[in-house]
Amino acid sequence: MKCPVCSAELPSTAKFCGGCGATITPISAPKPSVQPRDKAPAGHSSSDPVTPSMSPAYAGNPLPTVERKYKALRLIALLYKILAFVAGAAFVILGLVTFVTGIAAGSSPTTIGGQPAAFFGGAMGGLILLVYGLFLFVFLYGLGEWMYVFMDIEENTRKTNETLASRPR
Repeated sequence: MKCPVCSAELPSTAKFCGGCGATITPISAPKPSVQPRDKAPAGHSSSDPVTPSMSPAYAGNPLPTVERKYKALRLIALLYKILAFVAGAAFVILGLVTFVTGIAAGSSPTTIGGQPAAFFGGAMGGLILLVYGLFLFVFLYGLGEWMYVFMDIEENTRKTNETLASRPR
């Protein structure tokens, strides 16, 4: 079954659309005027069909707009995402530079266990900085997204409350 407003695919047992909030109400089958009870009219099944319809409050009208709250939190979430890119890129570049200089300095005569000391200090340190930079990027970007998720949950809760409050009882 499809929503009459937004054409979203809905299960046959849906009472309202999860996409736009339109009310889906069951209607009784039209009474046959001449045909006996055991035969259904052409094109109708013997069970009561469920026909989607909009709530009278929203028939033909757009859904109410909800004010976006928490402008400061949205800014902080955006700054976390920007910081994720900047810090992640900085650590990846620093890690690559450290790795390359560690490999280049690997020809030094100082050795630890048969390996050049600069290899362990530079190359391994560079790899650690690369991994840390990627971890930092994922963590900070996820933190920004996490803030958006909770702000969206709050907004959707308010929108649902307004929609349900305006329904006729």
